[in-house]
Amino acid sequence: MKGKKKVKIPKLAMSGREHLFVLSGLTLAFLTLILLVLWLSASLLRVERLSLLNDVEKNFNSILFELSEGHRNTSSIIQDDRIIGVAVYNSRGSVVASWGRVYAMAPSQALMNGEDTISFNKRHGTMEYTRFLRQPIINARLTSSGDLLSTALMDFSSILYIAFDGSAYQRRINFLVFITVLVLIGLLLLFFYIISIYRENRRYKEKMVTQANLVKLGQAARTLTHEIKNPLQAITLQIALLKHQLKDADTLDEVMLIEMETQRLVNLSNRVSDFLKRPEGNPVQMDLVEVVDSLRPLFAVDIAFSHEGIEHAMVLFDSDRLRSVVENLIKNATESAKDRDPKVEVLLTLKKNIYHLNIMDRGDGLPKDGRQKLFDPFFTTKIHGSGIGLSISKQFLNARGGDIRLYDRDGGGTVVEVTLVKYSLVEELKMQGDRVGQKLG
Repeated sequence: MKGKKKVKIPKLAMSGREHLFVLSGLTLAFLTLILLVLWLSASLLRVERLSLLNDVEKNFNSILFELSEGHRNTSSIIQDDRIIGVAVYNSRGSVVASWGRVYAMAPSQALMNGEDTISFNKRHGTMEYTRFLRQPIINARLTSSGDLLSTALMDFSSILYIAFDGSAYQRRINFLVFITVLVLIGLLLLFFYIISIYRENRRYKEKMVTQANLVKLGQAARTLTHEIKNPLQAITLQIALLKHQLKDADTLDEVMLIEMETQRLVNLSNRVSDFLKRPEGNPVQMDLVEVVDSLRPLFAVDIAFSHEGIEHAMVLFDSDRLRSVVENLIKNATESAKDRDPKVEVLLTLKKNIYHLNIMDRGDGLPKDGRQKLFDPFFTTKIHGSGIGLSISKQFLNARGGDIRLYDRDGGGTVVEVTLVKYSLVEELKMQGDRVGQKLG
């Protein structure tokens, strides 16, 4: 229908939603796996405990039956080789009868609670089981014989104690805990590995999209610069003729304004052409110290330059491109504050055969929005800026193994850090070899 416009959803917003959706989905999936592993581990631990309890219960019932029948023989009482000791205590905790290794007094927990208890003694590696009985299980006075350790007259209640070897059980429990922790750590490592792969693929995809856009932009820019160069030359020629013919000062000022704006268009087209040309240019030996010193007088504000005892900082770079890069970055620093001195400082250091050229200011700082677009062609926050300077500078630096990055300066302002490889004869010979190979090819 006429009059209705289709609402376009920004690709960036969709990309952000997709990113959040994928990360949320992966996190939920791995949390589910972790919960599943914990549930499975808890189930196995419960099975092990129930198995042990079943064994203890069977032995308890067997021992209880033997004692109730009046049997006193050790081999009759202790039929399972995993049983370490058996004891019968009266309600006051004194030993009535005992076989194997037992306590001299009933465990305090059994006396206090009057309930069945089962616990693992880590010191002795034994599983201890006590049951409070409401009737005596030994009705006669016992006399010292065989392995009987003590004798006493049984009252109307008793406590039966069994010490069961729990070392094998504890080993299985420790093994299950170890495997569970190992699996959880493996899942976490797998999670972070998948996240890193996803982010790497995402960055690669964004890079591919950016490169595709740059290819399209290059084709359009090449056509545009070719088409506007001839009209600009004609306009420049006509302006020169007008300047000779006009005598009125006011009119001449207007023509000068036209000439200035036309020159801006010429410079912009030239810079776009530079962006599209071979970025490495014709590298020669250049002295960074000399380049910065030669550019400092060109600016209206004072440029403080410190190079920490480095007399000459030789790099292999195209002379015009290096001057263009440094000049553009210093110019940006001098224009970083609207109504005050940006206090521009340049610092040159050498670390592991890499020169670090820091151009610092006390200006308004980097924009809060669009920081990721600072190196995109034609992105600018200036009213009269073209947005091509940082893109060209980065391309020129990358072509010679260098780089550029921008970050906030402590106390306010911006730091632009340029890195360049220190000149070496090996690098120059390699570059010359590449040139020979290109000519022969």
